[in-house]
Amino acid sequence: MYLPDHHPHTASARVTLVVVALGRTQRLIDCLTSLVEHEASTPFSIVCVINPLGVPVDASIAAQVDAFEVRTVEPELNLGWAGGLHVGRQHVSTELFVWVQDDMVVLPGWLDALVDAADEHPEVGAFGSVRVDEVGAVQRFNGGWCVPDDLLTWSSTDSSHVDRPEGVARRDWVTSKGLLVRTRAWDHVGGADPSLYPLTYVDLDTCSHLRAHGWGVALVGAATTLHGGDQSAPGMLRLYLNDRLTPRVHERWSTVVAQLPEGAARAVPHDCTRERAAEVEQWCAREAADIVVQFGRWAERRRREQAAELDAARDELAATRSTVSWRLTAPLRSVRALARRTRR
Repeated sequence: MYLPDHHPHTASARVTLVVVALGRTQRLIDCLTSLVEHEASTPFSIVCVINPLGVPVDASIAAQVDAFEVRTVEPELNLGWAGGLHVGRQHVSTELFVWVQDDMVVLPGWLDALVDAADEHPEVGAFGSVRVDEVGAVQRFNGGWCVPDDLLTWSSTDSSHVDRPEGVARRDWVTSKGLLVRTRAWDHVGGADPSLYPLTYVDLDTCSHLRAHGWGVALVGAATTLHGGDQSAPGMLRLYLNDRLTPRVHERWSTVVAQLPEGAARAVPHDCTRERAAEVEQWCAREAADIVVQFGRWAERRRREQAAELDAARDELAATRSTVSWRLTAPLRSVRALARRTRR
């Protein structure tokens, strides 16, 4: 049951849904609509952290967002995914809170399934949702086992990643899209890492941190979300962020993860930075400034590498065309080309 901001019984909410959005957009309206209309027996409230988009706000869309009567917080700086969650945490007084991206909508039974799982498994600190596409097919990257020597395949190592698990299935990590976290577990590890800016690896990093402190992580088969699919970062920026953040996360967790049994949780010694909340804006400002500089350099290096690869391919093709075999097979290629034109 949704309890709007300023509702007389908002204080009785058991769960807070923290929506982190990039601007006031139509996709945010779609997301909030699904949350507000979600039929759940669990009383819940919504906090919406709206990172600045950097373009003029459409007045009609802004008014529609306000009409949902959710608590809105608008930072002056784009704090990204992890930073936005920290801002949202400041407005959470419930025992449970859920991470919601603005390009996802929730399906019937979602919240109650997460809360039921939390009640049944007090040793688990984070409960992931199963993502599906528009036709109901389960999407990849819902969770899996961590492979410490190959971080780039962490999110596709579990062969069951396209199967819907039965009940509550223990995992080493789960996706952050529709993730329910115990508030005390979040506080125990200091929350998500704002230096993973603006997004990428936040789920892997947080789940690994929880497990290193003795919390379990699980995927809830009955909790289903529909996700738009990586709409928060353009393709080239996402590739750059993978290159930028993969070494950082790998160095932090590869040794720790290697000490943890699959699907189980036990505390293990590791270097831990818990006090992040007080410096979120500074973390994000530093990362944003560095990305502005480094992304341009990365893109130029990538352009040169691709140009070199193209030149090499042209040289190889020219060398092939100068061979005897190329000349001997010319009639066959002519016949194939004629056949293709005929079929058209």
